[in-house]
Amino acid sequence: MPTGLDVLQWVTGFGGALLVAGAANYKQSLSFSGMLAAVVMGTLYFGAGNAFWFGILLLFFISSSLLSKLHHENKAELEAAYDKTGRRDAGQVFANGGLGMLLVLLNAIYPLELWGFLFIGVMATVTSDTWATEIGTLAKKPPRSVLTGRMLP
Repeated sequence: MPTGLDVLQWVTGFGGALLVAGAANYKQSLSFSGMLAAVVMGTLYFGAGNAFWFGILLLFFISSSLLSKLHHENKAELEAAYDKTGRRDAGQVFANGGLGMLLVLLNAIYPLELWGFLFIGVMATVTSDTWATEIGTLAKKPPRSVLTGRMLP
């Protein structure tokens, strides 16, 4: 039977996730589907985890959202070519946070310190990928392959 603290943790997670996702939808960082996915994800991160899990997710989301707004006018042509906009949808939300969410749930079911370390690695990976994309689109020269050094489209 859940205790009052358990229920409070889930309610706090839902409220925090709704506040952040609602503001992101209002600021056009998330589409409506992205907002719904972020509410589900944030609630699970805090409810099944705690402020550690939710905080790292929040750092990723806020920093990536700010970078996507950086010189947005210069990214418009590339966004059209990639069929991507600054507004993240549910697919993008789950692509970036889904594996982390699985680790939060695994930790809730079978607590191990390992899950936290894996989570930090996963979030570092999705953060670096997102930051590289957002910063790389501002580059004046085409990207190069790290394996061959050849220019890429």
